This record gives sequence, C-alpha cells and structure tokens, in this order.
Amino acid sequence: MTASSQNEPVIFSQMFEALVMHAMRGKLDPEAMRSIEAAGVDLSRPLLVAYPLTVWYDTVWACAQILFPALPRTEAMYATGRKVADGYSHTTMGKALFAGLRKLGWQRALGQMARSLRTGGNFLASHANELPGGDLEITLEILPEFLPALGSHPGIDASFMRGFLDASAELIRGHDSPRFALTGTDQAARRATFLLKEKD
Repeated sequence: MTASSQNEPVIFSQMFEALVMHAMRGKLDPEAMRSIEAAGVDLSRPLLVAYPLTVWYDTVWACAQILFPALPRTEAMYATGRKVADGYSHTTMGKALFAGLRKLGWQRALGQMARSLRTGGNFLASHANELPGGDLEITLEILPEFLPALGSHPGIDASFMRGFLDASAELIRGHDSPRFALTGTDQAARRATFLLKEKD
C-alpha cells in the first residue's frame, strides 16, 4: 500500500529500513516475518516508497513485542524507538543527517532536531523552543489535514518518540547526553511535548 491521496499520512521507506533491516537484525525468523506481514509490510518484496502511518505503528508494535517481549508496552515502545533511531543512523539518509547535526555542535544541533524529525514522513509538525538555562522543549503534532485519515488511531506514540529522541541526542552528543521527559499530550490534537533539561 502506498499513499492514495495527498491527505494520507505516510512514513517513508528509510524509516522501515531502520526498523526491519537494522533494529530487527537477527530477529527476522519466519514467525517474526508473519507478524510484520500481518501489520501490512510484505518483506518478500522490496520496501515501498511509503506506507500509511497506521501500518507503521502496527509494524513498530509487532517488532517491539518480538524485541522486548518481557517489557510493558510503554517500555517496549521506548526501547524500540531507541533501536530505530540507531538503525536510522545506518541508512543512507540517516548517516548524512546525523553527520550534519554533529558538525553543527550540540546547541545548534538541538535547534535542528525537531526539523530533522520531519524527514521520516509527510504528516508531522515539529517545533523546538529553547528555554532559559539551555533546556529544550520539542513539540510534535500531526498536521491538521491528516487528522481525518487517522480515525481513532493516536497518530503519535509518545513512548516510541521519546526513545527515538533520546537515542538521537546520544548519537549527536554521546552517551552523556541528557534524556527527554514527556511533559504533555493532547490526544485530540495528536500532540506530544518533550523536555530535555540540560542541568538537573
């Protein structure tokens, strides 16, 4: 399945590459492939250019259950988000993106992180706000024109995105990077806000 209209939220193939080819490396046994196929991705064929956002999160959850079967959903999605960010850094686009962010230096890269998140799909608005003291607030939300296509689907998984942000920050700064905290969600607007505190 590919995007059938301009108002369908989609995730681009490089994110699926990060998930199924990198994060799931060594885990793609026949049972795992059946679970991923049931979510809407046929791994017997080359990846499509784009997939519906709902297929993306169904696939992420299927993979999270395989990768972290003992963890509760929120923790499994967080850990999977971290693995996907690392996997993305091994894709052609991700290598170029993280190399560019590292060259900017930590503070400037922080300001670009929100914008960089938009490279994975067509549906996301992201805003970075630098707060006094060097803290950074990032807000992610589904663009309004895509909300009707989501139906009851949440659109953003805050646990997955927090893991993706944490691992992305570490890829830029190193393992001493502070971590993001989820500070607010708005289910109706499909919005989530995260705070990275430079100092506790």
